[in-house]
Amino acid sequence: MSVESSIDNDFIGIVLGYKKPTQLADNTQYNFFLFDWKSKRESFNGYRAEEGFRLSYYNGFINMQEQDRYFWGAVENPPARTLLNEKYGNSLGWVHHKKYEFTLLYTTSRLHITIDDEVILEQEGCFKAGKFGFYCMSQDLTRFENFTYQSYIDFVPFPETVCVGEKIRFNSFNLDCSEFPDFIESMNWDFGDGQSSTAINPEHTYSKADDCIDTIVKTVVIKPNPIVGLGNDTIVPACSSIILDAGNPGSDYSWSTSQISQTIELKELIQDTSIWVIVNKNGCLTADTISVSIEENIVKQQLFFPNAFTPNGDGNNDVLKAVGPTDNVSMYSLIIFNRWGQQIFETDDPNASWDGSNPMQVGVYVYKVTYRIEGNCIETKNYSGSGTVALVK
Repeated sequence: MSVESSIDNDFIGIVLGYKKPTQLADNTQYNFFLFDWKSKRESFNGYRAEEGFRLSYYNGFINMQEQDRYFWGAVENPPARTLLNEKYGNSLGWVHHKKYEFTLLYTTSRLHITIDDEVILEQEGCFKAGKFGFYCMSQDLTRFENFTYQSYIDFVPFPETVCVGEKIRFNSFNLDCSEFPDFIESMNWDFGDGQSSTAINPEHTYSKADDCIDTIVKTVVIKPNPIVGLGNDTIVPACSSIILDAGNPGSDYSWSTSQISQTIELKELIQDTSIWVIVNKNGCLTADTISVSIEENIVKQQLFFPNAFTPNGDGNNDVLKAVGPTDNVSMYSLIIFNRWGQQIFETDDPNASWDGSNPMQVGVYVYKVTYRIEGNCIETKNYSGSGTVALVK
């Protein structure tokens, strides 16, 4: 394309998907897409046109008085004129006496325009079949030359990346946007794995991971699913910890514990549990589950008291005190009575002891004890009891 004049700066371009008008008239029904190109920014009849490119869809009745606002101006008023895309700038206008090479690719779902091998516009959408041609507004000396045309067959795999066993739909035409072209007699698909189809938009499932290349140099990548093994179900001692590893470094992880790392640690286990993980490696998902059982669901730590003690200073069994681990003991109370029922000793410290004083007399004494055992890995439980202890010299 070129404008062999230095007078006018108006629009040149391409009309595509053209259906109406079928006859020339001042007031008529329009239905087509228009890609137009303005040389310079100008104002006319109260409207302003920018320097650069526009893509518009016209679909409605437009009378002669409205043509300036819709075709020269930038007024958008769907459905009469819908602006789909624009690209304006001080250096984007065409130049007088300069030749430009246009390339147009027009399918049911894609519109692609280049000028001198530079992509000017790429539009995704729903485009119906129709004629196309060249466009100029008040440009008497616009030249179109060396025009070639080719029916172009393409397809779009959706999705382009899948896992083994997932379906791919091969869309050669969007039948929701346009009817099947009458210049095509039949379709024959070769999926590259020994399978074929004659459907217009077939679906296919690949049974193994491989790179499958169609005859139009589109590539469909079939990726393997990740291999995840948390191990066999296991039994562990109460209060122990284990580490689970989902493998597949660099993947995305989702654990039932809400963690997202490759490995997790289960600490101080006190009850049976089931843990699952989902591993996402390059878009392919695999899950695994492991059950962990506890040998003893409850850890019991009960205290006990000797039935005699000898406070004679020999360093052996000189005092009366609780025997057993006391780190997890709380709310402790030990009271000792003499044989007449009088209270002679009391403490709330599980590590405290009675040395037989107040007063020290040989005989049998009664004790009463209450306490609670609790902790991160211990069942909370209250204990109470009583007994007798002999003081011997």
